[in-house]
Amino acid sequence: MNNDQLTYGPLLEQYRLQVDFIEDYGKVKKVYTNQGVFALKRVDDRSLSHNHFIQKVQHLHQKGFMKFVPIYQTTEGAYTVPYRNAYYYLMPWLPDNPTEERDIRYHKLFQELAQLHALSAHEVDVVGEDIEAHYEALKKTWEDRQAELEQYVVESEKKVYMSPFELYFCTFYYETTRALEYAQEKLKQWYEYTKEKEKIRVTTVHGKLSAKHFVYDERGNGYFINFEQAREASPIYDLVSFYYRTLKTYPMTTMDSYEWYSTYEQHFPLREEERLLLHMYLAFPEPIYQAVVQYRQNYRSKRELDHTKSLLSAFWLTKNLEQLNLKIDAVDQQRKQAAEAAAQQSQT
Repeated sequence: MNNDQLTYGPLLEQYRLQVDFIEDYGKVKKVYTNQGVFALKRVDDRSLSHNHFIQKVQHLHQKGFMKFVPIYQTTEGAYTVPYRNAYYYLMPWLPDNPTEERDIRYHKLFQELAQLHALSAHEVDVVGEDIEAHYEALKKTWEDRQAELEQYVVESEKKVYMSPFELYFCTFYYETTRALEYAQEKLKQWYEYTKEKEKIRVTTVHGKLSAKHFVYDERGNGYFINFEQAREASPIYDLVSFYYRTLKTYPMTTMDSYEWYSTYEQHFPLREEERLLLHMYLAFPEPIYQAVVQYRQNYRSKRELDHTKSLLSAFWLTKNLEQLNLKIDAVDQQRKQAAEAAAQQSQT
């Protein structure tokens, strides 16, 4: 018997499972037992131990959403098990060997995400003071960050010899300011559109959406995993967080990312205020700002070359998000113009 079997054997006995072998995948263990193969997931955050995310999953199940990997109960009916200063839960192990291409897989993910949001969507009361407070807080945060970036570019340009990081930042600064202005304009539009509303729509969001959290069974059906961050929020939260993770790569010239969004909208169209939120969060150059903060405040945390690579990666991500954002905006404008033209024609 190896160390992992000794370590997790007592825990798995609570599921009446006898361990044969365990493969280590970090927080997830692939457990071979007398009853089949399972995934044992460690949860380090004690705030998640009180079955909050289990309740979200159960609520989705009651609503008719089945596209998540089930979580098994112990013999005493518990979904999470405290063990050795952490908490664990058990799921079936899915092979996750899709046969289709990456793009088709992402279309399936967005289709199931739209279904998740549609089944859990509901309206909540909101007062104008709360909307105004959110607007003013976000507006001030963005203005402060804009001022920091302006100050940094002035400081950098005064130097006789700029560092590679500073030189790249100054090169990117003009496009960064354009992104700032676009985001701030969308924020103003969102506030004007939303300030008189008495209700807003929220859904159950996955909370940590990425391609690696959407796995496949033997028949090619896709399922979500890792609902530990699930909560009630605007549906755009999942969209923005997914694109932030997925488009963090070299500059992309294809519009696959828009086609995924289009698939989502076919099954769960966003409202106007949600579109404005999506535009402003995709546009704000947060990755560039964070790269600058890291460089200025933690310069010695890594080499100049690595800081510069981080800035370049942040710029690429911002441009990929911009390309997606502008495509969504352009299609929305075309739809509005077509609707207006149709309305005018019906009146004549």
